Amino acid sequence: MNISWRSLGACLAVMLYVPCCWAQKDSFTRALRQVTRQVEQSSRPQSVKNAAASLLQMEKTLGGSCARDMFSASFKSLPERLPQEFTQHNAQLQQKALHNFLEKEAYLSLQKASVNKSVLFQLYDSVIPYGKLIPPSARVVLVGETHEQRRVMQEVLSMLVDYQKAHPQKKVYYASEFVDDLSAEENGFYAISREEINKAVRKRPFYRPYTEWIIRFGTPVVGLENPVVSDQAIAEDYTHNEGSDAYRVWSSPAGVDKRNNYWARVIKNILQKDPNAVVFVHAGLGHTNYNQPGSLALKLRAYQPFVLEFNYALGANLNGLIEKYAPFPKNINQYRAQLRARDEFSFYNLLAVRVMQDKRWALAVGCDMHVFFHDWAYSAK
Repeated sequence: MNISWRSLGACLAVMLYVPCCWAQKDSFTRALRQVTRQVEQSSRPQSVKNAAASLLQMEKTLGGSCARDMFSASFKSLPERLPQEFTQHNAQLQQKALHNFLEKEAYLSLQKASVNKSVLFQLYDSVIPYGKLIPPSARVVLVGETHEQRRVMQEVLSMLVDYQKAHPQKKVYYASEFVDDLSAEENGFYAISREEINKAVRKRPFYRPYTEWIIRFGTPVVGLENPVVSDQAIAEDYTHNEGSDAYRVWSSPAGVDKRNNYWARVIKNILQKDPNAVVFVHAGLGHTNYNQPGSLALKLRAYQPFVLEFNYALGANLNGLIEKYAPFPKNINQYRAQLRARDEFSFYNLLAVRVMQDKRWALAVGCDMHVFFHDWAYSAK
């Protein structure tokens, strides 16, 4: 990673890139300015030392080379056919990701006590009341996950039902990364029918039965993925081959940004055409998290986005900041340990939830709500 000590120090000393948000952003902006002054007043050598320590800790937390991979070239082995502007944009986004991580790390390290005071920690052994926890002002709810997990899909279905019951006056749409956009109009959107599921859900057939259930429930299902991406994914076995050219391109920061721009256009079409619409966007955490390069949530900032993540211990590499600065309190960890000792089945079904009750902290750690599964329960398919 060719990053000088000077750039690391400067990155912490001056908040160069802050993905500020919508109409309620003033308190967040003021807080960031306060943090900027505090960081500037600190000694530069100490700031550099802290930055280096943060990256080392990140490497330990994420397992070896994960931190380096975040900030290194994503497609070294690709043929020369990639356009130069694409590779340049990718390099810019990778550098921005590094700056953003260090800035948020500095901000949260100074505000850790305040962050913990504003987080709602809760355990659920049955249904999570999503309709109460998701603010009614949010017109976009971004549901981030790692892929093809049955337990996550059970929660997604429960979420749609509970939210619709809590807000019957709203028109709920389900827009998915795992469904192709079949709209023939650039300014439109297309809700698929049950007969079109096999045609639309191609990249990951795992999601077909769940998509059918959502349609049967009466929720319009709108595809987000550009069919061109699905064509390449299928041709190169993208979903099972991380070394394929398609995977390297479309999972790189520049590729994710391009896909997010396409998805954002489809979502905006729904919201602009239906004033009662609330769109549940189902996609990977790398698209939805506030801190990801080209964040889909920030592209939709005008619609009061709410980011909800499903994650587990081994997936902390996708949101290491929340694990470090909003950890579950000791009493919750102790209860989980005691429950596991006496009733392992109940332990595996337990859901631990964190809700960031202050938007400043949500933007800093990357999400508004985080649902934690034990890794065994989460990975069981």
